[in-house]
Amino acid sequence: MSTLSIGAPADFNYDQLLRNHLLKVFNERKADRRMSALAELYNDDAIVVDPDRTRVGHQAISQLVDDVLRDFPEDFSFTAKGPGVGLAGVGYLPWQLGPPGGPAAVSGVDVAHIRAGRIQAIYVLIDPVAR
Repeated sequence: MSTLSIGAPADFNYDQLLRNHLLKVFNERKADRRMSALAELYNDDAIVVDPDRTRVGHQAISQLVDDVLRDFPEDFSFTAKGPGVGLAGVGYLPWQLGPPGGPAAVSGVDVAHIRAGRIQAIYVLIDPVAR
């Protein structure tokens, strides 16, 4: 019987990787620290796809984070709304962005493709705004 390896071992800790992605990359306002986290958590040719753009590589992803954080007050941060879960190299983490203890300005889910234990792609799904 042969086994097919699809990005992450069965005991892979999706929650830890996805929380680190949120905290060390998307909450990090210092570019040098963010770049170190990207090198640790993401593959070199990783992509991030959000509703407005696709970014490829650490430098482009770091610039995307700068652009996102610039649009919100300094006290806003991303927080996980539940555990990160996954299977066969695909994981997701629900999140929200807002002030500490305050209402979320934005919420959504990050869906990740994991390759060799690191993030290969993140697809950012934003929750619709109630009108």
